Amino acid sequence: MTINPRVARSLRELRSRLRDLAAAEHGDAQSKATAAATHVANRQSELEDTLDEAEDVLASATTVHTLHDIDNLVGSHRAAITDAVALHSTATQISDLAHARLRARIRQLKTAERVVELIDRERTTHEKRTEQRGHDDLSSSRRR
Repeated sequence: MTINPRVARSLRELRSRLRDLAAAEHGDAQSKATAAATHVANRQSELEDTLDEAEDVLASATTVHTLHDIDNLVGSHRAAITDAVALHSTATQISDLAHARLRARIRQLKTAERVVELIDRERTTHEKRTEQRGHDDLSSSRRR
């Protein structure tokens, strides 16, 4: 069974578009993972700043309520860091999945390109044979 060259080229074009979509998806997922990592770093920086400020407040603390307020503040920052790390983990997993899809689409595109190349090579070979037969027929008819 022969493969229609138009079908092969259409398949290659479709695979190319799917690869482009996968690349866009991967780029988006990668940027979200980077943004989530930045968010984690910002939250950790805020916690460090809060702990630095807490030293001064703890030194001048006169009531248990002040200690409780500092504990609540530090606890809320740690909870925010935990949430940010979970978000970053999820974004990284999504980015990894998008990268795997991109690799699969690239492989599919390469396969489609090879099919088109094989079809073109086969067609060229067939045309050369046909042309050679025509020349051979012309040569043999002139000799007679």
